[in-house]
Amino acid sequence: QPMLNTTFSTNQNTNQEMSFAAKKPIEFTPILVSYADLLPYLVDNSMVAITLAKVPQPPFLRGYDLNATCAYHGGALGHSIEYCMTQKHKVQGLIGVGRLKFEEKHLLILTLTSDTTHGAISKAVVRCL
Repeated sequence: QPMLNTTFSTNQNTNQEMSFAAKKPIEFTPILVSYADLLPYLVDNSMVAITLAKVPQPPFLRGYDLNATCAYHGGALGHSIEYCMTQKHKVQGLIGVGRLKFEEKHLLILTLTSDTTHGAISKAVVRCL
């Protein structure tokens, strides 16, 4: 009788298990203002730019809201800026590298001055809205 091949590829199982591994959700630092109020300060200080999003096509992702528009994505339909994950990641990144801080009732925007070769840091203190 012929023998059956009962060996399994471990690479195949490992790759399959890895693709279903749960990702730990990112925890965003709480901010003292709405993302809508914060956006103009970030744009004015060249920390973010308004980016146009692709027009979503059905089937829409979970959470899609036909009545909501996102200022960060140039008014694109589907979500508001308060639920914009791209904007939240940008803000979190700025907080993480120390370019954006919230202290008590103030927003601190830290920018590198371009008029010096020493990389001096200037602070723009903006009162929270």
